[in-house]
Amino acid sequence: MILPILIIGTILGGILTLVACGFTLTFGVGRIFNFAHGTFFAISAYTAYALFPYLGYSSLLIGVLASALFGLAMHYLIKPIRRNEIMVILLTLSLALLVEQIILMIFGVDAISIAPIIKGSINLFGVEVTNVKILSFAITIASMIALERLIKKTRLGREISAVSQDVESAMIVGIDIERVFMFTLLISSILAGIGGILYAQIYSLTPNSALEILLLAFAIVVVGGLGSVNGSVVSAFIISYIKTAVSVLLGTRWSELAVLIVIIAILIVRPQGLFGVEE
Repeated sequence: MILPILIIGTILGGILTLVACGFTLTFGVGRIFNFAHGTFFAISAYTAYALFPYLGYSSLLIGVLASALFGLAMHYLIKPIRRNEIMVILLTLSLALLVEQIILMIFGVDAISIAPIIKGSINLFGVEVTNVKILSFAITIASMIALERLIKKTRLGREISAVSQDVESAMIVGIDIERVFMFTLLISSILAGIGGILYAQIYSLTPNSALEILLLAFAIVVVGGLGSVNGSVVSAFIISYIKTAVSVLLGTRWSELAVLIVIIAILIVRPQGLFGVEE
């Protein structure tokens, strides 16, 4: 029982890492909660699903591109009001609801999934694991390595780090804050878009999956600490193992309740998160 939970939780944790790191990057740079972050995940998956009968697996890349374009569009919508936190929350929440309704009108309420890019499975310590799950985890690792290299080895990455740590000091040394925020949203949307593609090949999505993934991303950044990418990576697996264990032992309906309880408990006991620094 424990081994399947660990394996399934690890696969899901990898996907959640992609989504949560983008969410926490956006908060770190822009100091905003992007309530439309889950739509990056959904737009990518549903775009790929719609185009798959015509373009095959090329549609997976187009799905990620659609997510990235939505991220860029969101930047220009947020830009005039970014200093007004309430307006940003209302705007991003409205965008999330709008996209959900569009998906409902086009695709209906039925769950969708994408045919896995590779077939077959292997026996891992007595647990049957599909090859697409292993590929998914490998892509997650590669994406996180690429993100780590970008943050630490490129000028843009250093600017993102500088803005995350101190916006005013970053402005003094000549960093273009709006440019950094634009690229941060772009990176976040690409990461979530990749997550959506991987998720749709393993599980299934419904129009409200964007809200569900947003809840998980929020739980992860609360547990890991707002603005902490490293904290998000670790807490993504913590949340994933909790969600998987509760789903297996008690049923899927209880897993979301368990996540909400974790959020409340962390906010009460350690508001800055497990890896955050108290201000």
